[in-house]
Amino acid sequence: MNRIEPARYADGRAMHVAGVRRTHTFAEAARAIPDQWQALTRLIPLPGQIGATTYGVICSGDPEAETVEYLCGVEVENLAALAPGIGRVRIPAAHYAVFEHHGPIAGLGPLWDAIFGQWLPRSGHRSAHSPDFERYDERFDPAAGAGVVELWVPIERREPT
Repeated sequence: MNRIEPARYADGRAMHVAGVRRTHTFAEAARAIPDQWQALTRLIPLPGQIGATTYGVICSGDPEAETVEYLCGVEVENLAALAPGIGRVRIPAAHYAVFEHHGPIAGLGPLWDAIFGQWLPRSGHRSAHSPDFERYDERFDPAAGAGVVELWVPIERREPT
């Protein structure tokens, strides 16, 4: 088994992300989330959109119900200018372990599983209990469904020893 390690640690600023927000069962997520991204392409650009980077935000999850609430969207200046029905989430400033996925989008699920099932328990870090997110910039080719995707996992800062 390969050891999973972050590409880097980073301090992330607070952001507002808006787009399409839906709840999926674990069983349907692999099929339903690509449809959700297609719905986002029909919405953007959004009022107050900042840049072209897109985000996949894990807003909440319920392991017992085997569901995840996921928002695919873009950064916006504020949430007040958005039409009703547009999904939104505030991501607070946090310290992150940033992982990189290189290749087809289908590999993201196994990487998320490895981060939370292997890396986090043995890392000495604790979750900051803030939204985790995927960051898709110019290194990702949506037409090919492949490229580089960053996975940002908020962690509590460790005290110096």
